[in-house]
Amino acid sequence: MNNNINQPNLIPEILIVEDSETQANQLAHLLSHNGYRVRVAKDGAAGLIQARQTKPTLIISDIAMPHMDGFEMCRELKKDEDLQDVPVILLTALSSLYDVIKGLDCGADNFIRKPFEEKNLLSRIRFILANHELRSSERVQLGMKISLGGQTHFVTAERQQIFDLLISTYEEAIQMTEELRAQQRQIARSYQSIEGLYQIAATLNPAITEQEVAEKALERALDLPGVTGGCIRLFDADDRFRTVAAHGLDFQASLSAACSGCICHDKLVAGTLQSAEVVECPFLAKHHSSDPSARSHVSVPLTVGQRTLGVMNLTGDLKSISRDEDFQVLDTVGNQIAVALERANLYAHMEHLVQERTEALQAERNQLSAVVNTTGALVVLIDTQGRIEAFNPACENALGWRRDEVRGRYFLDLFMSPERVERAKAYYEKMVAGELPPEVHTEWLARDGSKRNILWSPTFLRNPDGSIQYFLATGIDVSELRQAEEKVQYLSNFDMLTGLPNRVLFKATLALLQDMATSDKCIGGLMMIDFPRLPFIRESLGGKVEQELLLQIAGRIREWGNEPSRRFARLGDSSFAAMDVGQSAAEFAGVARQLLSQLDQAFLVQQQELHLEAFIGIAVYPNDSQDFDTLVQCAEVAMRRAHDSKTMRYEFYTPELNRGANERFKLESDLRRAVGQDELVLHYQPQVDLRTGRVVGMEALIRWQHPEFGLIPPGRFIAIAEETGLIVPIGAWVLRTACVQIREWQRAGQSELRIGINLSARQFEQHDLASMIAAVLEETGLEARFLDLELTESMVMKDVETAIGILNDLKTLGVQLSIDDFGTGYSSLSYLKRFPIDVLKIDQSFVRGIAQHSNDAAISGAIISMAHSLGIRVIAEGVETEEQCAYLSQKLCEEIQGYLFSEPLPASEIEVLLRDGKQLPMHLLRQKQQPMLQVAS
Repeated sequence: MNNNINQPNLIPEILIVEDSETQANQLAHLLSHNGYRVRVAKDGAAGLIQARQTKPTLIISDIAMPHMDGFEMCRELKKDEDLQDVPVILLTALSSLYDVIKGLDCGADNFIRKPFEEKNLLSRIRFILANHELRSSERVQLGMKISLGGQTHFVTAERQQIFDLLISTYEEAIQMTEELRAQQRQIARSYQSIEGLYQIAATLNPAITEQEVAEKALERALDLPGVTGGCIRLFDADDRFRTVAAHGLDFQASLSAACSGCICHDKLVAGTLQSAEVVECPFLAKHHSSDPSARSHVSVPLTVGQRTLGVMNLTGDLKSISRDEDFQVLDTVGNQIAVALERANLYAHMEHLVQERTEALQAERNQLSAVVNTTGALVVLIDTQGRIEAFNPACENALGWRRDEVRGRYFLDLFMSPERVERAKAYYEKMVAGELPPEVHTEWLARDGSKRNILWSPTFLRNPDGSIQYFLATGIDVSELRQAEEKVQYLSNFDMLTGLPNRVLFKATLALLQDMATSDKCIGGLMMIDFPRLPFIRESLGGKVEQELLLQIAGRIREWGNEPSRRFARLGDSSFAAMDVGQSAAEFAGVARQLLSQLDQAFLVQQQELHLEAFIGIAVYPNDSQDFDTLVQCAEVAMRRAHDSKTMRYEFYTPELNRGANERFKLESDLRRAVGQDELVLHYQPQVDLRTGRVVGMEALIRWQHPEFGLIPPGRFIAIAEETGLIVPIGAWVLRTACVQIREWQRAGQSELRIGINLSARQFEQHDLASMIAAVLEETGLEARFLDLELTESMVMKDVETAIGILNDLKTLGVQLSIDDFGTGYSSLSYLKRFPIDVLKIDQSFVRGIAQHSNDAAISGAIISMAHSLGIRVIAEGVETEEQCAYLSQKLCEEIQGYLFSEPLPASEIEVLLRDGKQLPMHLLRQKQQPMLQVAS
């Protein structure tokens, strides 16, 4: 054949019909480079014209083309007496059985699947040209009638054409199967064995006789690791062995005589040789009595479905064939050989059917039934009502039901989970209406309750009038593949022990952090968290304790990361990472303290408490870097500084941020001590009645008498107390201390004096707030009407319905309720009417500008008028000038407090103020006038 190619007059000429110029040039270059003459036509019509002008040796054509597709061109070629013997290869995706039938219908000689491999394409071309030359005189025609896709095809085809098409389609199916199988091999030896399996499959594909299959299979089996010789024996009609092929054995001449008493035969007949195994053979022992290692061989049963065709015995270095994977490969080889033998038998049978033209239609039905029953693909036939008519063995194996158990039953009832039935029913009704998808990927329930992922390819089978009679669906069970994909995907993104994201997935979240920071005009913080004591715990208490600790650490970090902006991961043996966004870098110090607070709590492992000291390093995005790896490096540097620090357990990469964090951390530590060492004190600011000028109440204001920094105002430490939760015990101390103090002043003669106390957000959310206040009142003896609880607007507006319930509980005690800093939040009149409020306190930001800004004056006047209309008293905060006081008196404000009358003072100085009877001057008091007229103005 190669000699012919080298002779110019005998060089085959190949006509390429392809509408894609790029693909046509690529194919032409390949064929020209391999010694063929090439012509190119841009579509089917042009190709037909060129073929009629000069007859080519072979035509390779695409299917989908303008003007005339590949099927139509092929049909026209086969009608032409001068061109009908020219072989035609169609390039196709082979996406359905319809392509094969239509190819038969139009007279195509072969298919090549796109995209093709160059080696396979050239091999196929040489095969077709050789067969065409050798078998041109052996062509026998037959016909068959096929209904598919709503059309009836009467196919008049040649025997060799059918064979070539079967080879091409089966070759592609085997190649796809081997590609899937190759993905599941993970170790080098298995890969080597499967490579041999590929070679066996490739070798067996063109074999068409039993002898040829056995010879080629045995040749390739000798390429497997450790195999030096072997033979293939098959059962004859009387269940006796006959040797079909033997290679590499020094006693091949006497092999046939030994078949009658072979131990392999007895094991196969008894059903004890189900898979490949090592068998000690008496016949080998006789010929190799001096070498004990050569007395055994590996017996591989040749089984397809439930049938055993024979056995393949392999000799050689059996030590290299010892693992389960090796025997599994041999079982697969045996199955391939059995399938190839079955195919050879099937081909011989088809030859017989061609020769025996009688009962052709019934023979075709039997043949198709045999294919359905022996194929590895799932095949099911369902009528338009959803009842199962056919159910092949592959379906039985995958779903656990026998054919006779499911026939006539509704597939929705058998295979759909209850929550999917309605949706599947609606989908099926659309198919009955004619909407047929090319593929359906769905879950079917097996008999044991497991779910099988199946990829179905449905098609219609129609009645002669065109109506739908059945749905024929072929499917592939991809459950194991899907599970493997999911497992690989999970393992590539998550830590196997803790289930937290790993470095790969955590790195991917940097883009999300960048988007969040950019859209919200924020910055991001990446925190590395390390536990230096974990290696010591592993060495002293063991790996199981360490693993349990890691799981508990992961649980606490996962609990911390419940907020949408937060991300977390495990990056190393004892290191974790976290991300968050904020408005300023200082916020990340609070986040670090919150994390440390959670991680400082004792871990209970094997009934003993263990404490781990965590250290955190913080890098800020985009200040420190915009690159993930660089940010991690910066955070690790900061984390190591935290290890070395004697005072801080978290550090910023940027030193300037550390200084502010150090001061805050010191304040937090000192504040914890201050609560128990009586460093907190109360100052009191008087509240003055604008009608009488006399002091009627006090607001308790906390101060911190720090031993190093002196008197610290609340603005520097209340936020820390809120963040750490210290505000709860501090608030309880303020409440009790203030109630005790006001009760002493009442006993000293100020009987109607009341006390105002600010409640924090955390206190307000305590479930036992009302009972705690009631207990303090009872303990101190203070009447509830003299206690004024001050709340901010934002506190009550956060959850209005819950706030109303809490306020009603407090009001039941008899205390007064005030809204502090009114006007700075977002209260509305409709909500204000629903709150049981006694007093509104105008924020000092409005009071400060009363004399200079008409807007502040208007707002203050509106607040007073609104409050009076609702029966609520008004207190103005931050009154510092007589002009401010005069305006408020004019607007009928009830009370004021501020530096105009007195700054906040210690209790001892307040006692002097009360004893001296200090009052507002008369000219600043409210003038006697008609209140209703004033309100109206």
